[in-house]
Amino acid sequence: MLDFNKYFNEQYQFTLKNVSFSWVKNDSTETNFEIKISDSINTEIQNRHLEVVFKRKVYFVPEALFNLSVSFAFTLTFRDSICEEEMNSVNWSEAFTQSESPYLANIISRTSGLISSITSSFGQQPLVTPPNIIVKESDF
Repeated sequence: MLDFNKYFNEQYQFTLKNVSFSWVKNDSTETNFEIKISDSINTEIQNRHLEVVFKRKVYFVPEALFNLSVSFAFTLTFRDSICEEEMNSVNWSEAFTQSESPYLANIISRTSGLISSITSSFGQQPLVTPPNIIVKESDF
């Protein structure tokens, strides 16, 4: 497991990047729906900073009710001792997907809370998604 403390300063910034919610009109007589949840992590290095974007999508198969996605990002600053070659030698998306990073835990729990708030706003029980990364698309 990668030691993130070796690469990054302690301070970091996080922000909500995007929220997208859309109702889906369904004229089908289908009564069985599967709710799907998928997560993705994208990373980008710029000026000794690593931006990590976590995105969670919630949708139904067959398409019905709503489509929802929430993206949060956090930015880490590389330590002065880390050279450019070291910065680029790691697949950061994979490293964060496979770790239990506290940075990632923070924004995933916020994502889960936001999804719960949004889905409860139309008078039903809130949909509470797991506060951890879903490596493979899952049925909920």
